[in-house]
Amino acid sequence: MNKSYTPTTQISKRRISLAASVIALAVQAGCGGGGGGSGFAPVASGLAGAPAPASDTPAPPPAPALSAAEACAALNGLSIPATDIALPTSGAVVSSTTLVAPAGSGSTAVGEYCRVTGSIAPIDASAPPIQFDLALPTAWNRKAMQLTGGGYDGSVIARNGNAPGASGLATPLARGYAAFGSDSGHSGSAAEASFALNDEALENYFGDQLRKTRDVAVKLIARRYGAAPVRTYAAGGSGGGREALYVADRWPALYDGVIAYFPAWSLTGMLTNYAITSKALAAPGAWSNPAKQQLLTRSVVAACDALDGATDGVIAKVSACAFDPATLACPGGADNGDGCLSTAQIGGFRAYATPLKLPYLLANGTDGYAALNIFNGGVIPAMGSSAPATPSRFDMAFATYIGESFVKYMVYRDASYDPFLFAVDANGYVQQRLRYVSSRLDVNPDLSAFADKGGKVLIVHGMADPLIPAGSSEEFHRRAVAAMGSERVGAFLKYYEVPGYGHGGGAYDVRFDSVDALERWVEHGVAPSNLTVTDANPGNNGRTRPLCEYPAWPRYDGTGDVDLASSFTCVR
Repeated sequence: MNKSYTPTTQISKRRISLAASVIALAVQAGCGGGGGGSGFAPVASGLAGAPAPASDTPAPPPAPALSAAEACAALNGLSIPATDIALPTSGAVVSSTTLVAPAGSGSTAVGEYCRVTGSIAPIDASAPPIQFDLALPTAWNRKAMQLTGGGYDGSVIARNGNAPGASGLATPLARGYAAFGSDSGHSGSAAEASFALNDEALENYFGDQLRKTRDVAVKLIARRYGAAPVRTYAAGGSGGGREALYVADRWPALYDGVIAYFPAWSLTGMLTNYAITSKALAAPGAWSNPAKQQLLTRSVVAACDALDGATDGVIAKVSACAFDPATLACPGGADNGDGCLSTAQIGGFRAYATPLKLPYLLANGTDGYAALNIFNGGVIPAMGSSAPATPSRFDMAFATYIGESFVKYMVYRDASYDPFLFAVDANGYVQQRLRYVSSRLDVNPDLSAFADKGGKVLIVHGMADPLIPAGSSEEFHRRAVAAMGSERVGAFLKYYEVPGYGHGGGAYDVRFDSVDALERWVEHGVAPSNLTVTDANPGNNGRTRPLCEYPAWPRYDGTGDVDLASSFTCVR
């Protein structure tokens, strides 16, 4: 474990020498200063600049504006000093620029843009850099979109990616956004966290990389266009949903709106729950094979599908669905094949669907985690195709390999630790460590500062999500209301639950233009209302449902086409 990096929460001031301070003041005086300044002259002329001083000598004619190709090429090799990045780094550098020609048609059309790649150097020489990818459209809409990652990150989020739940719709880049993302400060599998043995890499993953990447991107945007973005948004799902909420929580003044799909906002609790669930499924005979997983989930759908009035393979009234795995018990309790569940397997499913309860509060105020659900009507991805064991493999329960990395690399910081020994009350160290991780990793649902500055939040969660339960987002909403009041929360945050939607995909695969909804709300004051969501699954006739604001759910009216949203009503 590397000890040379000091977490940003312990840094009170950036030490600057007297000489450097004098130089900085001189540069500020010479360049006009100001919080919105880019720190460089713009690449393209005519967009910004101070008036020329009075003189008897005629001013020289303005320099000709650079072409898009010239402006793009001028960014190549550009260095950004560490003093232009709010959190500690050793500066950033642009490693390549490419002018990308227009491509695609219809909703897939993307105009000409400059692709910029580069890296942000760490303080600790043994830590990996943050790799970033930025798109600068020639026809810029004066806005920026930060696209966030997922899992343990580890790969660069492409500048031409889309908001979650928007397959088949225009990307932010196609809409004219300057769009950017990063690898969060390490390279590797999104399901493996050995990078966390390095302190700086871990702190970057916790959240520092988001601010560092944003600062560099905004500097480059200002360099290219001569002006900073007038609006900055963030969007992502899962771990990226956490990251989108994280920036609203930690740096509310810098963002105008965020989109978070199935967000892992209380990631410390979630990862702890995975580790405990994996341990329960590793008990002798407790894990169930894919055939038994299907037996259970199909039985749940058969029992609860019609509770919303429509028999369509989607459970909308989840709160009324109470299915006991013991209904499928094998005679005598032994494992008698794939048509029933043994006593041990029933215990495994019950452990899987039991919420985590901690004997102490985490730093974000939570004391547990919502139960994983079994409403997806098929194989449960989080349970895998082979029983949990250590060392883990990707064919095992999702909870096993995700939880194993958490326990080894973030809690104990020991690659040799046996994750099946993990217990939340094992010793004082575990409690202390989980609280520290939570203080750096998790989001506080009280987003008062973001609401005060006019920021807006859209959260979408699937009721059939097998990896991050909708109950987690329900807790976020419940605690936000407790902290801020329902009227105030409703004025800046909308939370929607979608029956049948999983962790992306599912029996009902969401297609919803959340970017347009957010823009209308932030930029025109038009709050989302009477929204519909389309099923993107092939063969489902593009069926639609009302997008119901929590705690409402869509109930079939009893007449009309079950594939049309107009046949459903959002009820509480």
